[in-house]
Amino acid sequence: MEREILVIGIIILISLFGIRISKKFKIPILIMFIFIGMIAGSEGIGGIYFDNALTAQNFGTVALMFIIFSGGFETKEQDFKAYFLPSAILATIGVVLTAVLFGVIAYYFTNLTLKEALLFGAMVSSTDAAAVMSLLEKSNLKPKLKSVVEIESGSNDPMAYILILFILSLFNSEKSISFMATSFLFIKQVLFGILFGYIFGKLTIPIAEWLKIKREELLSILFISIVFICFATTVLVDGNGYLAVYLLGIIIGNKKFNYKINSARNLKLITSLMQTGMFVMLGLLVFPTQLLDYILIGSLLSVIMILFVRVIVVYALMLPFNFNCKEKFFISWAGLKGAVPIIFSTLAITNGIPNSQVIFNLTFYIVVFSVLIQGMNLKYIAKKLNLLEKDIEIPTLEMDELEELALKKMILDVNSEYINKKIRELNLPPNLLIISIKRGKSYITPKGDTTILEGDTLLFSEN
Repeated sequence: MEREILVIGIIILISLFGIRISKKFKIPILIMFIFIGMIAGSEGIGGIYFDNALTAQNFGTVALMFIIFSGGFETKEQDFKAYFLPSAILATIGVVLTAVLFGVIAYYFTNLTLKEALLFGAMVSSTDAAAVMSLLEKSNLKPKLKSVVEIESGSNDPMAYILILFILSLFNSEKSISFMATSFLFIKQVLFGILFGYIFGKLTIPIAEWLKIKREELLSILFISIVFICFATTVLVDGNGYLAVYLLGIIIGNKKFNYKINSARNLKLITSLMQTGMFVMLGLLVFPTQLLDYILIGSLLSVIMILFVRVIVVYALMLPFNFNCKEKFFISWAGLKGAVPIIFSTLAITNGIPNSQVIFNLTFYIVVFSVLIQGMNLKYIAKKLNLLEKDIEIPTLEMDELEELALKKMILDVNSEYINKKIRELNLPPNLLIISIKRGKSYITPKGDTTILEGDTLLFSEN
């Protein structure tokens, strides 16, 4: 056990070094994590042999739960409502069109059968929330474009998953399901996903208040438990767990509650750890020498996906909406592949599908190609198309969030020596600053001649 713990610690440490390399050479960090996994694997200097697709699939499921929940947590409700329709169309009809069109093309360019090619198309049909959200974080992209691609990436997995289940059933005549049954399964997945995401989203903060949680770390633990319960409960009744936790994140993230800022930071910590582990594990799962056989066909299919299939689908489906050609092209370019297609491709292996290794290797190659080519140029394309806001909006803090950030809080009673004194008359340590004064329900910006009164609450920050 100690040896495995040591190896995990070393890999995480090396991954942090990879972040510096990523920033220096402008390489997407997700690709660095994959490369680190490949280097640590049986064909790399690490010599770690790992070929357990089921383990990678299970870990990936848990990681995606938190990545998608975190993405929902940071999604503004007004943006979600404003751009839900175009995002929903891309996440449903767009996924079907992408899967079918790309699957047919793959059938003619590879040795896959039509069923295998359509399964392959379904597995690479969705865009990846982890890749998209990590690359667009802190960008000054126009809000409507950022919202559309993030909402699409966070909600298009259900459709892809349904398609995969349907096509997998075609490989076994005993388990084959009809089109009507597939349609019913899709509706059931979406409805239960929305229902349970909404229910748990509405219950979470009241549960925290009823438990009288007074520590931020305990609140984060509550969120973790709710994510697990929400996902598992939804899946157990044949709903889509990813859609449920995404909606759960949106509802919780748009509520006001104590320790919200620090909860968001804790979520980022969990998400970063999950992303690192997931991509490193996927890097371990692949055998680099096998990818050499797929460079030509993988590159060709990647280019077809990026410049032909995705462009046609986006331009066709976005016709009814108010997007110009530049914006449509960016939405198309932002359709990055990531961990989800790779995790989906492990289903071919675990279900014993013929040519499953071919499907996995091609999917893996397309993901790497997509993140490298599209990911490295995403912000450059946005800049060239003049889709960046000139002035980055500085986020404002709610007053209750300001209290959370204060290192010290002092409520002045009748015996306080600070009462009826001006701030400049107080003998405060030079490194201690009053950042705000709460008087009743109002907040006062402190100045040198501000007089402090009985009942005031002083919020301090330490330099």
